[in-house]
Amino acid sequence: MTVQAGDPGPVIERLIRIETKQDVALQQSADHEGRIRALEQDNTPGGHQDHEGRIRRLERAVWISAGLAAAGGGVVGQLVAPLIGG
Repeated sequence: MTVQAGDPGPVIERLIRIETKQDVALQQSADHEGRIRALEQDNTPGGHQDHEGRIRRLERAVWISAGLAAAGGGVVGQLVAPLIGG
């Protein structure tokens, strides 16, 4: 880009765009670091330590519901079979 000595407009506009992009990137970085710090503080002994307990409860609920569905399907099958001639 060739700039005349008396026309600093394009250079200043370009510097302003660069500075704006840099400000946005720095703000995003600061926000990200803040979220990381907040998560690290939550991992203290009184905060949210890990997800093991929640995962175990979820797995237990899934297996219980699967077992109930299997048992219920067997019962319903035994009741419906005579009705449809099976």
